Order: sequence, then C-alpha cells, then structure tokens
Amino acid sequence: MAKLIERIFKFLIVSVCFIFIYKYIKDNDNIVNIITNVDYTKFLFIILLVSIIIFLYSNLLLVTLTDLCKIKIPKLKWYLIYFNSQFLNSIPLFGIFYRAAQLKKFDLNYDKFVGIYILISWFFLFLSLFLFSIETFFILKNFKLFNLKLSLLLLLLSLFFLIIPLVFLKFTKVIIGKLNIKGNYFVNKLDKLINLFLISLSNKVFLKKFFLIFLLLHFIEFLVLTLLIDSLQGNVGFENSFILFMGNTLIDMFNLLPQNLIISEIGLGLLTDQMNFNFELGVLIKIYFRFIVFFASVFIAILYNVVLIFLNKILKNNV
Repeated sequence: MAKLIERIFKFLIVSVCFIFIYKYIKDNDNIVNIITNVDYTKFLFIILLVSIIIFLYSNLLLVTLTDLCKIKIPKLKWYLIYFNSQFLNSIPLFGIFYRAAQLKKFDLNYDKFVGIYILISWFFLFLSLFLFSIETFFILKNFKLFNLKLSLLLLLLSLFFLIIPLVFLKFTKVIIGKLNIKGNYFVNKLDKLINLFLISLSNKVFLKKFFLIFLLLHFIEFLVLTLLIDSLQGNVGFENSFILFMGNTLIDMFNLLPQNLIISEIGLGLLTDQMNFNFELGVLIKIYFRFIVFFASVFIAILYNVVLIFLNKILKNNV
C-alpha cells in the first residue's frame, strides 16, 4: 500500500511538472530563439570535460569501495561496471541496479551499497555547502539572506548537515547497545551501516583522496556549467554563472525523483527567472546538460568496451 501511494505521488509530481513546462513553453517563443542562437562550437570541449567528470566520479566510488569497504576489485573490471552503468542510467535507476548486482559478485551487500551512496551524498552536501560558503565570501560578499551574510548562512548549514547526522548516528548506536538488540536482523544491518559512517570519518587516507577528487569535480563542474550557460545565453557574467552553478548543485542534492528529472529543470528555470533571465534558459541548461552527459556516457562505454575487446584479442594472440 505504501509503495502504491509513493508511486501515485511521484506520478502526480511528474504530471504536474510536465504540464507546467508545456504550458510555459507554449505561451513563450523565447525557447526557440535560445536554441537557434546556441554556440555549438563549444560543445566538443564541454563533452570532453563531462567525460573527465564521469571518470572522476568512477574513481571517487572506487576509492570508497577499496579504502573504506575493503572490496577487492580490479580497476579494469570496475571501470567496465561503472561506464556501462552510466550508459544504462539513461533509463532511471536501471544503471544503479546493474551496478549493485555486479558489485554483489565482489561481496558488497545491497544494504552496504545503499549505505555507500547515502555516505557519499552526505559528504557531498557538507563539502558543497562548505566550499560555497568560502566562495560566496569572496564572490558575493554583500549578499544577504534572512538578515545573514550568505557565506555565514552556508557555513552554518554545512556544519548543521555534518554535526546533526553524526550526533544522530552516535545516539542510535548508544541506544542499540543499551537495549542489547544487535541480535535483530535489521538492527544488526543498521549497526553495521552506522559503523561504516563513523569509520569513514576516522579514515584519513580515504578522506584525503575523497576531498581531492571532490575538489576537482567541483571546479570542473563549474567550468562545464559556465561554458554551457555562455553557449546558450552569452554575457551572463561570472557572478551570475556562479549563482546558477550553486543553485543547480543544491537543487540536485535533494532528489525527489530518480536523477531529479523535471524537478531540476523547473528549479533551475525558476532561479533564472528570478535572476531576470528567461525561465526557458534554466530549463534548457538542464536539458542540454543531461543530453551531454548521456552522449559522453555512451561514448565512454562504447570506447572502453571496444578497447577491452581489442586488448583481450592481443593477449590471446600472444599466449
């Protein structure tokens, strides 16, 4: 019953979003003007950068699997799983299920697989807010929200999302210990996930690698979005590009639907509309970005599979 209600709720959200976008585009011809005036010459470079982003994300997960979960998986095999799953992600959740099934062969349980993604999302949220607090201090130093400087508000939010879950995890672990209920199957699974989260914060090797990869991803993603905005609109300015990047990142942190489909488009559209740009600009930024990610994912998956087939043939011939 609960799953049925959840499906109906998601269906209603998607339907309302589609109707909203359709009616808005139907009543406005700005979207046609933006598409016809796009500077497509920059797209090859953007696709290259997105390919690097996909590779960095694969390494981020690999670091989490090997350094934190102690999963022994050959790099070549992991890249094959990840790149194929990225391609399969064109169908929402299909790539995730494929990745989970493949990692099960390397003794990674489904509950720990889910735990890894929650852990990464938690770290991403904290680190993104923390970096944005530093960046806004220099870029938007006079900007205020709720009578607080934006940089200070973001810093407080970053600390909130770091400390509150941590306190909750430790409190839950104490309760489990006092009630002596580790023998329960679900409680035992929960306790293991809590241990994974707590161990991650004391693993300096893992944290160092994670932060360095995150830092690279953060700046390359900003460069990609800036180039994409410039291709679609032009003369947006550095500050506005940064606001759009920050807005896009934070909107995608809270997924209501798989890949935040439609929600991200409307969220970014509303942001561009508030910034005195067209609503259509925000929608198109997200649509073009999704298309570029899909194209780069397909290209990498095909290229990697072809290279592996070629290498296997060479090895067989040399035997």
